[in-house]
Amino acid sequence: MSPERTRLHAPPTAARIVPGDLGDLRERRALARGLAQGRSEAIAQAAGALDRAAEALELEHARAAKLAVEMALEIARVLLRREAQAGNYDLEKIVRETLAVSGVDRGRCVVHLNPDDAKALESVPFRNGTVIEPDISVARGNVQVSTPRGLLVREFEQALDAIGGELRGETA
Repeated sequence: MSPERTRLHAPPTAARIVPGDLGDLRERRALARGLAQGRSEAIAQAAGALDRAAEALELEHARAAKLAVEMALEIARVLLRREAQAGNYDLEKIVRETLAVSGVDRGRCVVHLNPDDAKALESVPFRNGTVIEPDISVARGNVQVSTPRGLLVREFEQALDAIGGELRGETA
């Protein structure tokens, strides 16, 4: 169609839409715009719903992971207590490792142990200057080493707390 104006001799008395005329073209364009806008809005809504679902999933994953860590730590705590009460641990190895990290080399130190643990190590030779001393305040399986530099404490509960902190992402 050309942009020329048409002059009418009399006012129109009726109108009709003829296929291929300007009205049909405008209608198709409006329909296409409406469909495009509807499609765009639907995609935006779906994307928003997907984002919300992903956020909810991430939250649930974090909660499940936290719960798994806490459950694992509690199970380990119960098992360690039970095994400590039964005496099922390598006490000599624990004492030697604690002495090794004490930093006193061959210096004098006192190893404080539960009386039952001290009795179990009576016949085990340690370096000169190392004294094994029974101490009722020390739980079975735990070790406290008094050195000229201070006190080194090695306890199951503290070890579990440190492991828990690492698993939770906490820093000291």
